[in-house]
Amino acid sequence: MRSDRDRPGPVGNGAPLRWLAVTFLVGQLAACGPNSDSTSLPVAETVSTSRAAITTTSTTAASTTTTTTVPGLPEVDLADPLVWFAPNMGSVDFPQLFSEPELWVSAREQVDVFKFYGNNVWGFPYDIGGDNVLDTFVEVDAFQKLHEWGTAVALELGVVKFFACEPQSWVDYADLTINNIESNGGRVSFIAMDEPLIGGQVVENGETCGYSMEQTAQVVAEFSRAVTTSHPEVLIGDIEAYPHYSAADLEHWLVVLGEAGVVPAFFHLDVDIERVRVEGQDVASDLIRLRDFSEDRGIPFGVIFTSNWTASGSDPSYYQSTLEWAATVAAALGRPPHVVFQSWMGPAESGRHEVPINLPESSPDVYSHTRLVLDGLDVLG
Repeated sequence: MRSDRDRPGPVGNGAPLRWLAVTFLVGQLAACGPNSDSTSLPVAETVSTSRAAITTTSTTAASTTTTTTVPGLPEVDLADPLVWFAPNMGSVDFPQLFSEPELWVSAREQVDVFKFYGNNVWGFPYDIGGDNVLDTFVEVDAFQKLHEWGTAVALELGVVKFFACEPQSWVDYADLTINNIESNGGRVSFIAMDEPLIGGQVVENGETCGYSMEQTAQVVAEFSRAVTTSHPEVLIGDIEAYPHYSAADLEHWLVVLGEAGVVPAFFHLDVDIERVRVEGQDVASDLIRLRDFSEDRGIPFGVIFTSNWTASGSDPSYYQSTLEWAATVAAALGRPPHVVFQSWMGPAESGRHEVPINLPESSPDVYSHTRLVLDGLDVLG
């Protein structure tokens, strides 16, 4: 869930810009019931990342072990500036990013991490994604090509939602999506957790996990422990919502995660720029504050560049409003360590989450996502 407006509801009145991407799991996952007791959840071993190289470190009272990157993975150093790219899940030319790579050569050279939504690769159809399903990406050798290009692969996945409160359902989902990519020529380097803090607390249609911050952290800890046990090469980072949660709230969240034994591999901030504009939060100061707080704890900080402005339902308006957000961030702190170009805008009249189009990168008449990558990086410096 990308902000407190992104909930199931009529379009234009709390439109489901983000949560529709996961609600298909209702009835599919072995979910816990609302208000389930999480006090029995064990505290996971510490899961962290070295900023010198991609590693997964598990720490117990008795020992510390480090697993280095498995052979063949793209070499991505989390301490370096990274550019992430996540096309909209239903974008009509998503497969063409791989079947026609000549249409985004310059942008592709800038992208370090390519992020898929779990929906796109879990192997089953879903309305808002259209034909962008696992078989489609296998047909165009998407995962193998990313590997050949030296581009790391990330998955954005839920960890706790109002309809699936316990971690095992999401661990199974992580295993499925990782295996689907890796059995088709790819390697998964990162999982980006889709706003677990808000997922543990939000109330939707009378349903809620009803978790405290500490209880949600325990769920994250168990999820992290289970996934890194099965996939030690995969690093797990966090996405959280601002200003739904204040800078002070998010700092406290990172502290609580640490107390639960979790140090995220990265911390990406999802800013509701429309709410910031209306309510007048001091987003510039809070960006600096959260970057410094994160990095003081060895957690690379990133900002998501998207448009959650309700009027940005066309490619040009999406492009322009996202560039304006990039200029705001650049004025506050320059270029963040992690720059994440990502869309979940929708639904369009087609019912899909398809804005913006991805290609080509170079036409002055096409306000594409790959053009936005190039122009956004120019703005960020």
